[in-house]
Amino acid sequence: MTDSLTLPDNKQSAPRARTTRRPTGKPSWPVTLLAGREKSGKSFQAALASASPLIDRTFWVGFGEQDPDAYGAIPGARFEIAEHDGSLRDLKETIRYINAEPVVDKPHLLVIDSATRIWNTLGDKATYLAVKRGSVDRNGEPIVGMDLWNKVTREWMEIMTLVRQHNGPVILTARLDTVTVMDDHGRPTKAKSEKVKGQKDLAYDVDAIVEMPARGTAELVGARSVIFNLTERTTIPDFTVEGLWRMLGLDITATAQPTYAEPAPIAEQVEPEPTAGEMIAAAPPA
Repeated sequence: MTDSLTLPDNKQSAPRARTTRRPTGKPSWPVTLLAGREKSGKSFQAALASASPLIDRTFWVGFGEQDPDAYGAIPGARFEIAEHDGSLRDLKETIRYINAEPVVDKPHLLVIDSATRIWNTLGDKATYLAVKRGSVDRNGEPIVGMDLWNKVTREWMEIMTLVRQHNGPVILTARLDTVTVMDDHGRPTKAKSEKVKGQKDLAYDVDAIVEMPARGTAELVGARSVIFNLTERTTIPDFTVEGLWRMLGLDITATAQPTYAEPAPIAEQVEPEPTAGEMIAAAPPA
């Protein structure tokens, strides 16, 4: 029988005090994805949402898209364009700044336009890092390894964590493309479908998805809600984001700040390896 190995006291962490809580029963303001084809009106709808009496200030964070100055002429629109230097680093700092703005009565709306361009930029970053370390094929084309894709995916998750920390509604825009449906053998068929352009987990990171395949057409694909029972993809006539909020009962129901069991950074979870001397000192006597 082998004795268990006990490390010195300075290597043992104190047990965490465990707690539980009951659910609040209150909905939280949703992170809504507006995914649309070109000129379908997704940015217009985001700007129009700023006129809603359900919210206070609206902060518009553009990334890779034209600033919506023209949409300031929409009757009732009252959004503020949050300026940054175009880097991923400053994008994150901008969201942190907005999240820190005090909420007095009504929540603030955060608009990020667009999630597609953010993920494309992260893909460009992965390619840049591959070239920088000389990872190219015989034709000089970059070879982006899984370690680099994992690196930029972690940065995407960091951005989404900041988005989810916003205490109020969020609108993310993304591009919608028509793609060919493949059969079970990976061969193209004649069928077509719509696909959101962005990081593959984007649909899981949001609370509601609205697809806008053409101007004037909006389909609610999914929504987390107890008040509104969505059984299937539903076309919404005369769609507005404020109308969606009211469908979800957010105009008549007390809301609560959403909480997430966010995973801690791996670097903070890994315990330092004991040295050989520490292992010898901790070993039980023969």
